[in-house]
Amino acid sequence: MARGAAQTQRKQRPKQEQPKRKRSAPAYEQTMFFPRLRRQAKWVFVFLALVFGVGFVAFGVGSGSTGISDILRGNFFGGGTSTSSQVNDKKKAIEQNPKNISAYLDLAGVYQQDQKEDQALATLRRAQAIAPKNFDVLNRIAGIYSGRAEIARTNAQNAQLNYYSSTVTPPGLDPTTTLGGAIANDTYSSSLQAKANDAYQTMIKAYSRARNAYQALAVASAGTSQESNAQLQLGSSAQLAGDVGTAIKAYTRFLQIAPDSPNAQAVRQTLQQLKASTVQTQTQG
Repeated sequence: MARGAAQTQRKQRPKQEQPKRKRSAPAYEQTMFFPRLRRQAKWVFVFLALVFGVGFVAFGVGSGSTGISDILRGNFFGGGTSTSSQVNDKKKAIEQNPKNISAYLDLAGVYQQDQKEDQALATLRRAQAIAPKNFDVLNRIAGIYSGRAEIARTNAQNAQLNYYSSTVTPPGLDPTTTLGGAIANDTYSSSLQAKANDAYQTMIKAYSRARNAYQALAVASAGTSQESNAQLQLGSSAQLAGDVGTAIKAYTRFLQIAPDSPNAQAVRQTLQQLKASTVQTQTQG
């Protein structure tokens, strides 16, 4: 009887509700924006990359173009106003106001856009005659000469590589012997050597013109926030032109006005090497 009462009591006892399982809080990484973006919308990154790339071209960074205004005028991919009509418009603006430097810069930009660099340079030289110390004009001129120098440098490197690759002496063969000399100095190799020498001289001349352009720019920008970059470019072009003296002066000036620049350490190392080479040359002389 006691056993029956106990069973009845157990049946009447209300069932205890099982506590509901709480959802664990999302991990910290899951709440961050970029991890969720990577998981849920990876294509967005592709879109952003395309936007950045198109934006870089559209705004004309480093290209000398007028940027997004070209698109608004319908000049992108050859649509809208033709280049020739743009040239005529800029020329009329210059005729109306021969001292309008902005008009010269615009005309030079149209020429560069149409890959007529000689006309662009001639236009900028006209502007320089009117405003000899105009920073924008001098900077554009220096940029053209610098670009030409870089092309000449690439050509010189390629010509040198072609020469060296064609004059590899077989292992164990002394190039000072008759046979070794004949192999290393055949007609074809001599032709490549001559081309390499010509390309090198062309590079030197190109960097000399760039050096002169940056010298004018450094003078015009003296005492301004633009001077440090002008001195850095001057030092680099002078160094590649073989003008060690000018390179040392430019690098020294750069360190004086921009000692904390990200380029300062590299400039210090280059400056030490140039000074050491100068001392060695003087000692040998």
